[in-house]
Amino acid sequence: MERESRVAGGRSNTDRSTASPVWRRPWAGPVAMGLVGAVLALATAAPETGGPGVTCDELYHVLVAKRLVRAARSQGWSFFAPQNIRRNFPWRADGPPFHPPLGHWVLGVTHHLMDPAPDDDRVVSITAARLAGGLVLGLTAMVAGLATWRMEGPGAGTVAAAAVILVPRMFAHARLATLDAFTALVFTAALWAVVWAERRDAKWWRLSVAGAIWGLALATRFHGLLLLPPVVAWLVWRRRWRALPALGIWALSGLVVLALSWPWLWLQPLAHLRIYLTTATARPSVAVFYAGQVWPDRQVPWHYPWVMLAVTLPLGLLLLGVAGLWAHRPWRRADAGFLLAAGTLVFVLGVFSWPGTPVYDGVRLFLMAFPLWAVAAGVGAKWAVEQHLWRSLSRARRWWILGVVLALQATGMVVYWRCPLSHYSLAVGGLAGAERLGFEVSYWGEAVDERFLAEVGHRAPGQVVVFAPNLAPFQAPGVLLGSAALAQAQVELVGWNPNVGLPPGCRFGILYHRRASLGAVPPAWLQQRAAAEHRNQGVWLARLLEIPGSLPERPPP
Repeated sequence: MERESRVAGGRSNTDRSTASPVWRRPWAGPVAMGLVGAVLALATAAPETGGPGVTCDELYHVLVAKRLVRAARSQGWSFFAPQNIRRNFPWRADGPPFHPPLGHWVLGVTHHLMDPAPDDDRVVSITAARLAGGLVLGLTAMVAGLATWRMEGPGAGTVAAAAVILVPRMFAHARLATLDAFTALVFTAALWAVVWAERRDAKWWRLSVAGAIWGLALATRFHGLLLLPPVVAWLVWRRRWRALPALGIWALSGLVVLALSWPWLWLQPLAHLRIYLTTATARPSVAVFYAGQVWPDRQVPWHYPWVMLAVTLPLGLLLLGVAGLWAHRPWRRADAGFLLAAGTLVFVLGVFSWPGTPVYDGVRLFLMAFPLWAVAAGVGAKWAVEQHLWRSLSRARRWWILGVVLALQATGMVVYWRCPLSHYSLAVGGLAGAERLGFEVSYWGEAVDERFLAEVGHRAPGQVVVFAPNLAPFQAPGVLLGSAALAQAQVELVGWNPNVGLPPGCRFGILYHRRASLGAVPPAWLQQRAAAEHRNQGVWLARLLEIPGSLPERPPP
C-alpha cells in the first residue's frame, strides 16, 4: 500500500533529490543561447548604447506601426468597420510595398509600451520599436536550436542556436525596427511546426496548429508563401496520397489565420488577395552593387544569393554547415526534418536566383536562410565531434574544443560591431577583401551611428547638413530623429536630392559608402578630404565632408 500510494502521488523523495538541475536538461543549451542573444540585442538596440545607426526603412515601419496601434486604441470595435478598415489599411497603387499587418502590430505594441505620446503620430521612438527585435532573435535561436536538439542531441542544438546569434548580419537586423528578423522567425517556426505535426502522427489538431503558425508567416510578409512548395513536396514524399487531407488541413488553417489577421482582405477577399499577390514585390527598381558593377535589382546575376550567403556567414559556421550537409549522405537515410530544412534552404535561394526576381540589400530578403543554415551547422558540429581523428580525447573534451572554435566565430561580431551589415567573412578577406572583389560596402547606412554623429554635431553645430545617398524620403528624417547628438547640437539634416541641389548655406554633408548609389552624388564630393570619418579595416563607411563652394545652392522659396 505504501508503495502504491507513493507511485500514485508521483516521484519519490529520492527521485526528486536526484533530478537533474535545469542547466543539465537537454534543452537548456538552446534556451540559454536564445536568452543570451535576446539580452545582448536588447541591451544594445539604442543608438546611444552601441546600436546601429538608423537605417533606410525604420522610420516608415515605426510610423505605420504606431498609427495602427493608435487606430485600434481610439476606434475600439469600430476599427473593423469598413470605412475604418479603408483608412487604417490604405493601399495605393503608387505607394510603397503593401505588407500584411502582423509585423507592424509587433513593432507597434512594443513601441506603445514606451511611447511618451501615444496619441500623437508626430512623436515616435525608433529605439522603442527596436526592442521587439531582441526578443525575436532569442526566439529564432531557440526554435532552430530546439529543432536540432530533437534530431541530433543537445550539443548540436546548442551549436545551432549559437549559429543564429553569431551571424553579424542576422544580429544586426534583429536590432532594427523593420520586418526582416520577424519574417525569419515566423518562417522558421512554421517550417519546424510542420515537422512537429508530422512526427506526432499528423493528427488533425496538430496540423491545424502548424497551419496556424504558417498563417502567422503569411500575415507578416509574402515570404510565407515560399514555404508552400517545399512543404507540399515533403508531405507528398512522406505520405504519398495520404498527404492530401493533411495538406488541406494545414493550408486551410494558414489561410484562415491570414484572413482573420488582415481586415483589409474582408472588404473584397478575392480582389484584394489578387492585388496583394501581384504587387507584393512591385516597387521602383533598386540599384545593386555586385561583382564590381551596378545592376538593376531584376538583372542581378543568378548566383548573387548563393555567393552572398557564403561570404556573409562566419567562416567556421560556413564550414560546419557544409559538414552537416555532408554528414547526412546518403540523403535517403537523413532525418526527414533535416531534409525539409535543407530543401527549403535550396528552394528559397533558388527563388531569388530565378531570372527577373528582384533581389537587393545584401542578404535582407532571404534572411530566413541563416536559421536554416544554423541547423546544418549544428549537425556538422556533432559530425565533427564523432570523427575518429580525435577519439583518444573524451567526448566532453571534444565538445569543449569545438566550443572554443565556435566562440572564435564571435570575432566578427566584435570587429564589425559598429557596421554589422558590412560584415564579410575571412573567406573573402573581410570587408577590405570584399571591397577589392567588388562587393557592396554599406547598403543601408547603419554605419552612420551615434558615435559618428556625435562627431558631426561637434564639427557642425547649428548647421544644415545634407545626407547622401538618401534612398527614401523618410531616411534622413529618421537618422535625425534617432540621434540625440544631432538634436543636442541643433543640426538640421536634409536628404540629398540631385534634382534640387543644396539648401541655402549648407557647408557640410554626410556621405555613407553605398557603392550602388554613389553615381547620384556630385563627383566633387568624392574628392573632398573628410572632416570626420568612420572606417573599418581601412575601408571608409561614412564621412563628414565640407561641401565644395562650387556646388550649386538651392534658391530660397
